[in-house]
Amino acid sequence: MVSSSSADHVVIIGGGATSALIAVRLAERGFRVTVLEKAQLGNGSSSRSAAGIRAQFSTEETVVGMQYSQWWYSHFHDLLCSPIDVRQQPVLRQNGYLFLYEAPAAIPAWQPRRQHEVAQLWQQAQIAVTMQQRLGLPVEVLTPQSVQQRWPFLNSERVIGATWCPSDGFLLPHMIYGEGFRRAKELGVHVQTQTEVVGAVLQANRIQALLTNRGAIEADWFINATNIWAARLSPRIGGMALPVSPRKRYLYFLKPSQLVMDATMWQQMPMTIYGVGSHRGAHSRPEHDLLLLAWAHETEPEPLFSDADQDRIDPPFRHDNGIDNYGCAILEQVEQFSPLLANAGGLVATSSGFYGTTPDANPLLGLDTYQQNLVHAVGFSGHGLMHAPITALLIEAILTGNVEHGHVCLPPPFDSTPINLSTFAPGRSFENSHRETLVL
Repeated sequence: MVSSSSADHVVIIGGGATSALIAVRLAERGFRVTVLEKAQLGNGSSSRSAAGIRAQFSTEETVVGMQYSQWWYSHFHDLLCSPIDVRQQPVLRQNGYLFLYEAPAAIPAWQPRRQHEVAQLWQQAQIAVTMQQRLGLPVEVLTPQSVQQRWPFLNSERVIGATWCPSDGFLLPHMIYGEGFRRAKELGVHVQTQTEVVGAVLQANRIQALLTNRGAIEADWFINATNIWAARLSPRIGGMALPVSPRKRYLYFLKPSQLVMDATMWQQMPMTIYGVGSHRGAHSRPEHDLLLLAWAHETEPEPLFSDADQDRIDPPFRHDNGIDNYGCAILEQVEQFSPLLANAGGLVATSSGFYGTTPDANPLLGLDTYQQNLVHAVGFSGHGLMHAPITALLIEAILTGNVEHGHVCLPPPFDSTPINLSTFAPGRSFENSHRETLVL
């Protein structure tokens, strides 16, 4: 068990949503907190996220944690004591997440492996739903007929079934880290931008001080919340090698050129995932009057990326690169499930960023294996925003010693299922760990 004093000084490295909510939580517990960001706040993936939040995962600890995160975001303004003018804008829209699963009969006969895959994925989905329901998630299994009735713009003929959770949805990233750091400063947190960590002073398996381009900073605890920079930062300050791979992801925006449904139905559309498995996983959700589209495709990691590379859009991925572009490949997937949406208009914009992925698609949360006062909160595999509230709770538990037999108990009404920290331990064996199967 780790023990700490609330008077301890904690330095958090990184200026995204995770850092903001950790800073608030620790400051509320009486810690002295400093946040270091090498550029500006929101410089990383927090400001470039598709901003989904869901509890439909295959990892039990994540299902529990995301239910807590959804509760936390639904009370966001109260918890952060937001000003009156800000409270008018909810940070969470619970439009739900709808996972569509393909019927084996919809797959050509000359693709028997694919037919077997989709049948197996549907079986796994139903098993996952049973687990999720046991943990209190209001998730449903829907028939193709139910899908068609609820969302007439979808083609149910290709679908064998779907899973639907109405408490899932999407977030407002800029408000999360903006309000988070506003509240943190209000609580006395010192936020220092344009401050890059270049090394550390080490002694007896502990970090004494961080070396930065603006001088040395001593503290009792150090938290690595740099996500996509985590693998290069950790060895720089004497920490372990971290298996966090930066992988490029793109968001596309479609502007309807015709009225496809009334405005209310458009704004209430769920995050919809158009098939699961190989060569599938395209998804969409409303973004004001646009349709946001994405796909977590296989891509090579870019460990030597620069800050500017986050917004680098190579020609094959530009939405205006004729019909031979990645956005059109996403629309081809969407068209098989919803011709109405796929042909509603044209792509008008592209944005990009990086996922900080891990081998099992679960984050790295916990103590470093080398430095006793270094804690990692990284590797969210594209889910950093939704993880931020539960991450803050778990990091606070580690620093205060509120960990019993490797488990952290959540506050009511989530206290019936403690979270096993070994699931997210930075030094875990990935050969034996649970691989998250619902990755987007």
